[in-house]
Amino acid sequence: GGIVTLPLEDITTLVLESPQVALTSSLLSACQERGIALLTCDATHMPNGLLLPFQPHSRHSKVARLQLAAAEPLRKRLWQRVVHTKIVNQADCLDRTVGGVESTRIRALAERVGSGDPGNVEAQAARDYWPRLFGPQFRRGNNDTLNAALNYGYAVVRAFVARSQVAYGLLPTFGLHHDNELNAFNLTDDMMEVLRPWVDETVYRLWKDDKLSPHDTSLSVAARQALANAGNFHCLIEEKVQTLATVCDRMAAGLVVALESRSPAI
Repeated sequence: GGIVTLPLEDITTLVLESPQVALTSSLLSACQERGIALLTCDATHMPNGLLLPFQPHSRHSKVARLQLAAAEPLRKRLWQRVVHTKIVNQADCLDRTVGGVESTRIRALAERVGSGDPGNVEAQAARDYWPRLFGPQFRRGNNDTLNAALNYGYAVVRAFVARSQVAYGLLPTFGLHHDNELNAFNLTDDMMEVLRPWVDETVYRLWKDDKLSPHDTSLSVAARQALANAGNFHCLIEEKVQTLATVCDRMAAGLVVALESRSPAI
């Protein structure tokens, strides 16, 4: 209905859903200069690609060396912190959705996570978590609307985490725990684990509000809009409410400090 302008400074991520979207190379370059992540989508509107800025960080080589030189004990202790926080956040998600005593066992499991999670407590928590959140019939990885919505939301959060890591000079390819040679975002997949429950809660509420139907062949516009808004989800960090996009920056900065100090406590 006319020409609309937006300042690029106000944008952190663009999700390009329609095949009719056309962008000039000048705009793409400007987006990268301003640190904007761009997500492309396939014919079913599911995110299938990510374009990230390749900007020089003031300490890029130093941070990269710290990351690559991190000793295995430090990486294991960092992964322990990630898994512990993820499980605590899953318990909080249950408290905010199904309520009651559903989160008690999962919250107790968080305290059993050891350095590197040798007992795979993360998987034990997942086996309890998903049936409590979506019912005993739910299976993570099935080809259904709930899983499609989760995957959509995770892809958007992944873009925010990767964008922040690049901005702080980290190399997303080299992870703390994930180590897949075919994955360019091992570190991103490590750190985004703590943020997955925000997507889970959003999908739960969409499901309960009848905006996700098992009979749908694709996600509704309302569901995609809600999940694409992941950067504005509210998070409580150090007793302050901040957006998920800001928290991704805090996480990346905190990881750099942890690598510098060789301590996961930061």
